[in-house]
Amino acid sequence: MQPRLSVVVPIYNVEEFLLECLESIARQSLDGGIEAVLVDDGSTDASPRIAREFATRDPRFVYVRQPNAGLSAARNTGVRHANPGAEYLAFVDSDDIVPHDAYARMIASLDASGSDFASGNVWRLTERGRSQAWQYQWLTAPRTRTHIGRDLALLADRVAWNKVFRRAFWDRHGFEFPEGRLYEDTPVMIPAHFLASSVDVLRDHVYYWRVREGSITRRRTDVKGVRDRIAACAHVSTFLAGQAPELKSTYDASCLRDDFVYFLEGLPMGGPEYRAAFLEGTAEFLRAADPAILRQLPVDLRVKWHLVRERRTGELIDLLDHERRGGKGTFAVRGAVRRYAAYPGVAALPPEIARLGRDEVPAVARLGEARWGADGLLRISGYAHLRNLDAVRPAQSVKTGLLKAAHSRGRYRWVPARTVPAPEATERSGQHLHCYDLSGFELTVDPGRLKTGGRYRPGNWLLGVVVAGHGLVRRAAVRAQDGSRTQSLVHDLGDGVRLVLGFSKGRLVLRVQEYAARVEGHRGHGDDVVLTGGLPGHARPKSLRLTHSGGVVVDFPVAVVDDRFEARLHLPDLEAVEPAPHHAPAQVEAPHSDRWGAALVLPDGSTLPLAAVTDLPPGRYATRPGRELCTTADDRGNLVVELTRRPIADRVVWTADGTLEIEGSATEASWPSAELVLRHSGRDDEVTVPVELAGDRFRAVVAPGGGVLREGRWYAFLREVENSGAGVPVRVLASTGAGLPFHQVVQGRRFTADRRFGDRLLIEARSVLAPTERGAYRLHRLRTEHYPRERRRALRDAVLYFDGDSPRAVHEELVRRGAEAEHLWVTEDQQTRVPAGARGVAAHSAEFHEALARCRRVVTAGHLPDFFRRREGQTVVQTWQGTPLKRIGTDLTDTLYADHGHLDRLPRLAAQWNVLVSPSRFATPHLGRALTYDGEVLEAGSPRNDVLFADDRDKVAERVRRELGLPPDRRIVLYAPTYRDHLGFGAGRFRHDPALDLGAVEDGLGDDHVLLVRRHPLTSGRLPGARAPFVRDVSAHPRAAELLLIADVLLTDYSSLMFDFAHTGRPMLFHTYDLEHYRDTVRGFYLDFENSAPGPLLTSTDEVVAALRDLDAVTERHADAYAAFREAYCDLDDGRAASRVADRLMR
Repeated sequence: MQPRLSVVVPIYNVEEFLLECLESIARQSLDGGIEAVLVDDGSTDASPRIAREFATRDPRFVYVRQPNAGLSAARNTGVRHANPGAEYLAFVDSDDIVPHDAYARMIASLDASGSDFASGNVWRLTERGRSQAWQYQWLTAPRTRTHIGRDLALLADRVAWNKVFRRAFWDRHGFEFPEGRLYEDTPVMIPAHFLASSVDVLRDHVYYWRVREGSITRRRTDVKGVRDRIAACAHVSTFLAGQAPELKSTYDASCLRDDFVYFLEGLPMGGPEYRAAFLEGTAEFLRAADPAILRQLPVDLRVKWHLVRERRTGELIDLLDHERRGGKGTFAVRGAVRRYAAYPGVAALPPEIARLGRDEVPAVARLGEARWGADGLLRISGYAHLRNLDAVRPAQSVKTGLLKAAHSRGRYRWVPARTVPAPEATERSGQHLHCYDLSGFELTVDPGRLKTGGRYRPGNWLLGVVVAGHGLVRRAAVRAQDGSRTQSLVHDLGDGVRLVLGFSKGRLVLRVQEYAARVEGHRGHGDDVVLTGGLPGHARPKSLRLTHSGGVVVDFPVAVVDDRFEARLHLPDLEAVEPAPHHAPAQVEAPHSDRWGAALVLPDGSTLPLAAVTDLPPGRYATRPGRELCTTADDRGNLVVELTRRPIADRVVWTADGTLEIEGSATEASWPSAELVLRHSGRDDEVTVPVELAGDRFRAVVAPGGGVLREGRWYAFLREVENSGAGVPVRVLASTGAGLPFHQVVQGRRFTADRRFGDRLLIEARSVLAPTERGAYRLHRLRTEHYPRERRRALRDAVLYFDGDSPRAVHEELVRRGAEAEHLWVTEDQQTRVPAGARGVAAHSAEFHEALARCRRVVTAGHLPDFFRRREGQTVVQTWQGTPLKRIGTDLTDTLYADHGHLDRLPRLAAQWNVLVSPSRFATPHLGRALTYDGEVLEAGSPRNDVLFADDRDKVAERVRRELGLPPDRRIVLYAPTYRDHLGFGAGRFRHDPALDLGAVEDGLGDDHVLLVRRHPLTSGRLPGARAPFVRDVSAHPRAAELLLIADVLLTDYSSLMFDFAHTGRPMLFHTYDLEHYRDTVRGFYLDFENSAPGPLLTSTDEVVAALRDLDAVTERHADAYAAFREAYCDLDDGRAASRVADRLMR
């Protein structure tokens, strides 16, 4: 059968993702044939085998191989091999995924419209799930038979893979992708938009764009990448100059606003070649553009591109670095009548560049909390201020509330506002120039004032705040602090009228709603569930209609007596309908309930939506576990009918002892065992809490203090005991959620029990710092005012330690000697265990800055803050982090992961030290060169390894085994991988790579082994497949050397712990699944690791298990390499390194 659609799939080294991509194409629900042309562009991994096998199984797939020539060449090859008779053509990148009905939807649109191609919305897919691709945030409504000349938003539609083209259109214009270049889509897609007679744009998502973590940062500073992106934009600009000159300026401005900003922001990280390529390319682009183009840009981009045009590179990089540190969009405002922007470190700017328009000094208004009081009044608090203008005095932030009818001119209500302190406004602003501490407001809304003609009329009232100060008056819509906080709040007024405080397009809105029917209760009756409620609108429904998410419709009878109704649901009818299939990728959380839309059907066939009382209990009617019929209200007061086992919390209470009690409904039939899982939204770390199950109730008591919950948001899940899956999110009953948030201070930290995304329970842990120390503004003041002031005071006879194994060893030595000094220990977010004899000092606190300024001695194992300046009389000892295997510092200069902004700061950071402690003679030259240090070097060995030589090491080992509860008859394997630069997700933070299949390791070794997992301190994330008691997460243990002491085997990859563990003489195994990538692309090594490793290099979990099963033979085979490794790299450690460092420190 001739295919209707040809799909071209270029393939290059994507073995991990290829099968999922091909399966998504094979599952397309398209009427008519489909063919997929798989073009292997010279892959060197398992991709060719996967593609060939798939093509063998499915004749719709054709495999083509060519020498490596790049993505464009592979696409062009695919078009040439595609069936020329196919009506349509599409492209898919081989690590991405196509939703099951995407092509059917796009082709149906084209069949109906006759347009030349269709485009659609895009999901951004990561390991954490999916989110809206920022490039398509403009796509909020469908467009049929549109054109880029009429809809300039389509200038942002620049990729090939979310489209279906008519093959005749493609061939008629002879489109080809430019070969040998990156960013090959734009030079084809924008001309295609202009050459098309019309285009269809689908609002719904048609593509999953996989973003592999770290790849963005790597490409950001790639010299070829920046040159090719600029060339691609210049090509399109030239095309428009000839074809649509009236749009050239608009397109050029979009490049300066979007395309180039990605690379502009990478300038501080880029090396000299990258900076030169960017500045030369963009300067040439600016010369070819309209000189007035900068007027179309916001002020921050006007200033940056002016600096580019003027080649004021130093000021530009300083400005970008200022933004990286929390100053994005932040500037000082100069002038009383005409106002101008002034940026730190930027000299005079032309008035036309710096002059601020009205919209460039807007008001910002954010919702804090909202509650309905027992008196029927709505109380709203939040903050509002003029951006980039201080709000520290009452006259600088005069506010009043405003309710405006959404669809009626002139209908508004003024709401008096009381100004209150809001230091959180300054903290949340993330900038360090302005203080907004007096921007808080409190509003009280009387619902009676919304009546018109003596009664409530359905409609929406938009809530805004008018802010006056600094000679300006601005109005701002009140918005949520972030997208997860847009839940609603319901208040019933009686007589079928309710007020719902919620959000519309991000704006806070108060809705007056009438409802004709409301469910108020339910009961079981045999196989039936009877819903009961009121009919304030005097409707007379004949049936209740439930519509399944999969399309099935079931009607149930309704009985009406006066203004009451009963609807009888036959449970087996609902349970017989299978849940709708989950077509999304595995990374996307599957629905935890099978939902039905509910409506009452009137005699004329029309329907009425069903409201529900907010305290409607779930009921949980079931004939089989896991599929319980629950009827509740959502946060907007609408009826929810679902088959689910999802737990619903109806009691969330802080107790006097600082614990949080969470209770709710969850049946024993669906939950034979359970634990409460609290998962950090940013780090993906987990904390588990025991759960009591009794009848149809669950109860958990959370003790969050003492560092159990670190700063951030912790979402609540219920999960079976000994199950390492994600678990099921805990919902909050609507009436319970309406009473949130609840706050409690526990051991110096403020915790908040709250809800997000409407009804998801979470606990938010705030910073341990005092309010006067939080946020970029106050941190900047501490560094620029408090720290210099403290430096003028006398030094204290104290030692300040930055946490690390070697500083701990030095501290123990000083305590053993009885050194007469105060010992201060820097703590991070209550996660640091302060050793006996020392006192904790919270990092970034005022006391921390005072300690840095005044402590006579400082011991660290890493870089100190860049604002620190060593004083006369201060001694700073840098113990570093062991012998380096992987390259560091300036030795990363030519790699894709080098941050040249950091490398530029290395000489200043190294100048902070008096002495650098070298752990080995091999390490000495590498550390000095890579860290740009030319001062005193003490070849003392590594203090952290002293415990491995100590006379009492057996007693220490026994204590550690006892503390960890390790059985005496099991082999202890310590798994300690290092971090991966390409998995970075924030400054100095990396995602743990779960490359080792922990479940498979347990299957092979669980009977006689215990696996201790120590994630690198810079990584975070879950341990999939980990089950106690086989797997023990020891990442929080304060001394890695103590773990080495008790381990029978070390399993690592490229961690420097291998040099330390070599002192034990015990076996080492190396899980080097990504050796070539890590060696050649990511970091590289200081030694010939493959030929000198003191153990086998293993590429898979199966090989690791086999090696541990045959450990004696493996050890014997690598005995010579082990001995040579110790001799070459472990020459200085003898158990007295801390003593030598202490001698130098106290000199």
